[in-house]
Amino acid sequence: MSPQELVYATAITPDGAHLLAGTGHGKLHIWRLKPPPDPTDPLSFTPPELCASVQAHRGAIYSLSFAPSSGSGHILLSGSDEEIRGWRVEQLAAGGDLQAVLELQNPRGELRRGGLGPLSETSALALDPVSGALYSAAGDGNAYAWDLTAQKCVGRFSGHGDLLHCLAVRSKQRQLLSGSEDGTLRLWDVRNHSSTHVLRPDEPPLCPSSAATGATGAGGGGGGSSGGCGWCSCVAVDSSENWAVAGWGAGFLCSIELNTLSCVAVLPTAAAPQAVCFEAGSDSQLLSVGAESALYHWSVTGSLLNRAPCRVPSAFALAVHRQESGAQLVAVGGAAPAIDLFVDTAAPSCSIPLP
Repeated sequence: MSPQELVYATAITPDGAHLLAGTGHGKLHIWRLKPPPDPTDPLSFTPPELCASVQAHRGAIYSLSFAPSSGSGHILLSGSDEEIRGWRVEQLAAGGDLQAVLELQNPRGELRRGGLGPLSETSALALDPVSGALYSAAGDGNAYAWDLTAQKCVGRFSGHGDLLHCLAVRSKQRQLLSGSEDGTLRLWDVRNHSSTHVLRPDEPPLCPSSAATGATGAGGGGGGSSGGCGWCSCVAVDSSENWAVAGWGAGFLCSIELNTLSCVAVLPTAAAPQAVCFEAGSDSQLLSVGAESALYHWSVTGSLLNRAPCRVPSAFALAVHRQESGAQLVAVGGAAPAIDLFVDTAAPSCSIPLP
């Protein structure tokens, strides 16, 4: 009997037409999302229809992102144990034989006698919508910048002391944010690949008194090089690029005012957060999931608006999209061969099994 398939990444296409999931077996599953049966009631919901399942990588798929296509539609980017690949969404939905339209590999370290080190997995992807640059987070502790047109690496961000978990782009300020197992969140200037700030929630400038209290009181606990706050597990930036929210393995998130780099609020969770995003079209409300069966709905100033149960026992993946009907669709994946779909964040609308 094969091991249970886990969902490490979920994504909803920019046009809201398809839901995708990347799994620990290297598969991409794609569903067609249906409009609500009653257009006047955005909360009415029809479960999506499975279009195709594709063996996209040999190893686990940890991250999904989208890049504009030179023609119509979008390119789906999938990051795995060995490479980053690009796929045409319309071809994925059609099923059948499929070839990747691009393939990138993280640079290898040099060993003695001219040898090359092992390939590093890609744990996160972030596309800059202004410049078109792709950024990848790698297991070797570096982030990389990619020119997708030339399909080559054009920059390296070095400075973290351990593997990376997450990335976010601040386009207007030409900044990249990266979170690591070493317990830090770094801000980078993408123009010269230099680190401008190294942030920890228990040290300046992130207002140590409030952050440290939240970290020690939230449960969990990190070890090793990450210290008492644990690893930096997830990060998101709002559409106005004034706010960032980052999660730490000790069991909390903190919201950060990016112009002053001050910690505005600590958001305690029952277990380590593992994914966070701002609500579609909102700069003040966000969603998070983690190593527990719950979807959290927060205000950026720290208020817990709702905590809804998930059927997924531990969640790694979170995607959100505002549909034309006005409904906000939220997809949660994790340690179960299924995806929970929410239209109202109070409770899941349905759970769809993996094929």
